[in-house]
Amino acid sequence: MGFLNQLLKYKNICIQCHNSPDADALAAAYGVYTYLKLQDINVSIIYSGDYEIQKKDLLYMIDICEIPVEYVKELPKTDLLLLVDGQYGRGNVYRFEADNIAMIDHHMPSMKKTENAFIDYSYQSCSTIVWELLKEEGYDVKANEKLSIAFLYGLYTDTSSYVDLYKKHDIAMRDELSKDYPELERLKKSSMSLEDLMIAGEALYHAYFDKEKQYLLISAMHCEQSVLGIIGDMAIKVDVAKVSIAYTDIDTGYQVSIRSADREYLANEVAEKLCDGIGSGGGHIDKAGGVISRDCICESYAGWEIADIIKERMEKIMK
Repeated sequence: MGFLNQLLKYKNICIQCHNSPDADALAAAYGVYTYLKLQDINVSIIYSGDYEIQKKDLLYMIDICEIPVEYVKELPKTDLLLLVDGQYGRGNVYRFEADNIAMIDHHMPSMKKTENAFIDYSYQSCSTIVWELLKEEGYDVKANEKLSIAFLYGLYTDTSSYVDLYKKHDIAMRDELSKDYPELERLKKSSMSLEDLMIAGEALYHAYFDKEKQYLLISAMHCEQSVLGIIGDMAIKVDVAKVSIAYTDIDTGYQVSIRSADREYLANEVAEKLCDGIGSGGGHIDKAGGVISRDCICESYAGWEIADIIKERMEKIMK
């Protein structure tokens, strides 16, 4: 019995996205919703926190894909609270009290594995996990254009516009679902807000350059991964930079986006070495990405700032 199938014993299910849900959270929740609705389950999609969704691309995504997501302050009556693209107890997920809790997530686990938790951080997007779970139940995602668009955009935004895409499961989903979707192209062209532009400009203005090793280190205020990729793409064009590393804080640690302009230091190898033992990284020879776990660096680098950790590791990587 597949993971989704085992949820059918609950007749009222509430799917919760993390606060200020991004495209991947919305898409993954929509995928689970679609399956449960077909099984005659009374199901809803909710999120909470301080702010309602305001980004134009997400509002457009919700509209064209017809995602029935609702902002709430109180948990509706439910038999099961299912967290998607987040974990119960994390700071970015509003805590609702519930008798039964399940989770589907692709971030580093913060708790012991249970039969009601499908958490696997070998995936780059939660959309990919749900895509595979739907296939396991025999559901043809490709036949559902709205869900396909949602999944593809969720993956697109979680992998710096596919630039940092390198995990086989995620690549497989992109390849299987890819098609000429005008709506998806419009989403891609509206993924950056004026605030994102300001964040990118501020980050680039305060970039650190190591003259000896010739790499740029850029700290960006909490931003979408797609914006982090844009920052990296701009930084690596600087004529004296062999490597650029852009990073931003996320709930579980730090997202990094790496670019290389020197074949002596391949981006995928830099990502792997930079994240070795404290997270995971990989990608392509000129563009790569990774995640540094907050829990891991608390153990290995207690009291260190993230910038100093990266600098210390780059000293060894770029000998």
